[in-house]
Amino acid sequence: ITLTSSARAEPSLRMSVLFLARKLSFMLLTAGAAFVCLPGSESRTTPFLSQTNIFGRGIQLSRVNGAFGGQDEVVFHGISKDIQIVVQELWKGDIIPIMSEKNNRPNNVTLEGEAKLRYDVPFPERAEYFRREALKGCPHSQHSYALLLWNGFAGVEKDAEASAKFHAAAASQSHLDGMSLLGGCLRTGTGVKRNVGLGLKIIEYCASTGNPTGINKKAALLESNEDDFGAVRLYEGCVKSGRANALLFFNLGWSLVNGQGVNRKDVSRGISLWKKACALAPDEGSEEAAWHLYEECKRDDPKEANKWLDLAIELGYEIGE
Repeated sequence: ITLTSSARAEPSLRMSVLFLARKLSFMLLTAGAAFVCLPGSESRTTPFLSQTNIFGRGIQLSRVNGAFGGQDEVVFHGISKDIQIVVQELWKGDIIPIMSEKNNRPNNVTLEGEAKLRYDVPFPERAEYFRREALKGCPHSQHSYALLLWNGFAGVEKDAEASAKFHAAAASQSHLDGMSLLGGCLRTGTGVKRNVGLGLKIIEYCASTGNPTGINKKAALLESNEDDFGAVRLYEGCVKSGRANALLFFNLGWSLVNGQGVNRKDVSRGISLWKKACALAPDEGSEEAAWHLYEECKRDDPKEANKWLDLAIELGYEIGE
């Protein structure tokens, strides 16, 4: 199909509910001003690290791996040193934006998660909001903006090198999602000088911590080697851990709907996972989930289908013929 501005009916009820839910979340968060450091931000998890949770999650590695020391610490700091070299090369002498509190963060704490929008910023305008916060040094915003630079959603012109730069900036601040995607860039030489060994090392490390982006990257490698069942095992483990992101929900849902890497299809559960991905909008994966929900529903439930189509369009998903 080809969509024009006339393809959209009146804004769906879901959009109004989503907007109100974001506003309520914002109000509840700002009521707890003890840990608010930036206006209009919100977290979908219970924070246990005051300032670094505002735009995403702070993950204390002792909670993830049981302990952060010994060989784990050696690997982490070795990777961090390699990342710093890559960051300097990508930014080419320019000042690298970082958050000042990084210097006060415990060494055994990493970050993960995308930036959360202010309740009054519409989805189509999120790119400029994330860009501003990224340039202030917020690693979660750097990750979110880098994703938009890569996929071209929200009206952003695709720029692989700029995407790699902002992922690298986030990675330099121990942001696991940024590290994982920088690892992917290094492995393929996308926007950065190719270094397959370092890229794979970073991906494996991030996946070992349970980071969902690291798991998505590792699962994609398994799928490329025709180990779809191994990929699904990784997805399922992440879902059980409670750390799945929107893209992982979408990926597992795709496997279930299409019978890929599973003994039998489970369309109902796959659709349920896509809806979970959409509930995390505008995070990466929510736009694809919305589009595929539209595709699943358009024949039997046009009204439901249009709800998901509205969301896909609002998120800037590229819908052609």
